[in-house]
Order: sequence, then structure tokens, then C-alpha cells
Amino acid sequence: MPRTDDWGFDDCATSLAGCRYLLVVPIPFFQAADGSVWLDDLWHRDLVRHLDYLDDLTVLAPREPLGDGSGLVMVEPGSGLRFRALPWGRSMAQAALRAPATVLAALRAVRAADIVHSGVAGWPLPPGLFVNPLAVLLGKPLVIVVESAFWRVSGPGPHSRKDRLRADVVERLARWSARKASLAVFTHEGYRASLAPGQDARSIVTPASWIDADDVLDMAQAAAAWQAKEKPVRVLLAARLTEGKGISLLLDALSRPEAQSLALAVDVIGDGPLRPAVAEAAARLGPDRLRLLDPVSYGAPFLTLMRGYHAALVPSITDEQPRILFDAAAQAVPVLASDTEGHRGLVDEGVNGWRFAPGDPAALLATLQR
Repeated sequence: MPRTDDWGFDDCATSLAGCRYLLVVPIPFFQAADGSVWLDDLWHRDLVRHLDYLDDLTVLAPREPLGDGSGLVMVEPGSGLRFRALPWGRSMAQAALRAPATVLAALRAVRAADIVHSGVAGWPLPPGLFVNPLAVLLGKPLVIVVESAFWRVSGPGPHSRKDRLRADVVERLARWSARKASLAVFTHEGYRASLAPGQDARSIVTPASWIDADDVLDMAQAAAAWQAKEKPVRVLLAARLTEGKGISLLLDALSRPEAQSLALAVDVIGDGPLRPAVAEAAARLGPDRLRLLDPVSYGAPFLTLMRGYHAALVPSITDEQPRILFDAAAQAVPVLASDTEGHRGLVDEGVNGWRFAPGDPAALLATLQR
């Protein structure tokens, strides 16, 4: 057998053949009266790729009844993929009341697995709070994946005592889980340094991206895309419209008197709690400064949209590494990004983009002006 550090994809698939793999996530699945399972389109896109190397995959996740099914994709039966319901709640109080049932469901699922793949985040309580200690207690190999650390307190606040307490509890769970895991996977080096210091032998850093080779423009295509871009210059912010994504920061920057001299405009695409605020600002500032666009499907429609812009704007105030960085790079579009750990290793100043101080509307505006 080859050394594991020389393994390729086929070697991993062979080693996992017949292995009962348990994937624990806080993302709900939707079940119809006939028993069929439906998933959010992007989550389905991610999940089915695991079946390329796993032939026995169980997903332990919250279950919701199927509504009208809009925006959802049905999971094909007989694919080696099954789902177990994780009792959950929509509030901290509900989650606490259902904790005994959650522990029982987690115990049954972990006992039936050969490998447990889990995380550390989730609302109102992280599934890993129950699953990870059980996996360690029962001697099951534990794989921990940290894509983002949205539990951390960031930005100007205000931050309540409850927010800080939750952040501290989850941070401790994350460090304990990474220390006990057989393998810890992080999306950037900053997470490994803070959550698994000194554990390089049992951890890897691999960025999260939905980009396939066919999505990447070659040099000729990139040159043609740049020649086809229309004036005036426009930049695109595509994200969930939340505080953590820097939406309020952008609105602050564009509302300043200095923004009147900007020779470009910003288009925003996405849903979220701050969408009404963006709509109000767009109406007030006008389409020559800010537009709010309807969402488009991820994949070819979104990448085609991205290709028409002169830059992508990523003003996040958290330390995550968003997939939009790879979407932009695949379409030869430079990035204007906040100087966070998640962006720093991918946005090379003056080469494929520019970085600005996170949480600073003046710095964001100066970067747009530059």
C-alpha cells in the first residue's frame, strides 16, 4: 500500500470501500409524505460529490417537512445515501428541551458508523456538541471540518454577553474537537493555527470551492471577456446579505459625500436580512451608484454574470474564506477584499486584487476609488 501522503483520489476511494461513513451537519433535509428526501440545490451539489468515493454514506441532520419544494432537488433513491433525523429546535430553549432525544439519536448513529465526519458550529446548538464526544468515547475515528468560524464575535458590535458566551463555548468545543480528531480539515491556515496548533500531522488545509476545471477561462477566453466588458465600470458583490458579509460597511461607504466622485458603480446580488436596507440605499443613491439585482442560479448563469464585471467586491468582516474568491478567479475577475485571514492567502495585492482594512468604510471607499 502506498504512503498516505502519496495517495491519490482512487487510493482514498479504495481504502473507504464498504466503510460506513456518518456525516453530521446542521443543514436540514426535507422529507415528503412518500418518504422522498429533498435538499437545497447547492447542498445537493456538494453532498452527491461525496458519493464519488463513498458507497455507504449516512447523513445525520435536522429534518423538516417538505413544503412546495421550490429551490429544492430530490435525492435519487438507491444511491448509497441515507438520512437520519437529528431532533433539533428553532431556539435555544427548544434545543435544550430536545437535548435528551438528540443525544439518543446521535448515539445510535455513531454506534452504527465506522467513521464520523462532523463539525463544531450550528444554531441554536452545534450538533458536534453531542456527536464529537460520543465519537471519541466510542473510539470511532473522528473527522472534523471547519469551513468558517461564524460563531466568533467580530465587527464593531454591540455584542451581548450571550453572544460572547456562545462564542467562547463553541471556540472551546472547536479546539477540543480538533485536538481529538483523527483528521482535522480547515479552509485556511489561520483556522489551523488557532484551532489545531502543532497538529500539522493530523490536519490539512484545503480551500472550499465549487469550481470545476471546465469553469475556468483560458487565456484567450479571459482576453475576450475583458474586451466584451461594458462601461461604466461596475463591481459585483455576491453574498448572503448579512452584517458579517460587510453589507452595512458598503452602504456606509457609498453614502459618504466622497463617494459622489466615484467613477464606478456597485451591483449587489443575494438574499438575507439586510436586503431591505440594500433596496432602500439603492433607491436613494440611484443605479449609477448602487443596484440590487435578483439572485441567479449558481453554476453557468452565475459565472456568466460574474464574467461581465470589472471586479468582485468581498468586504467581509469575519475570518471565513468565501467561495466567491474562486468564482472570480475562474472568470479572470480581480477581487477587492477586506484584509482578513480568509482572504489574505488568496488575494495577492496588486496581482489578482487589492485588500483593505476590514470594517473600515473609508478604506473600502478608497479602494474603490483606487
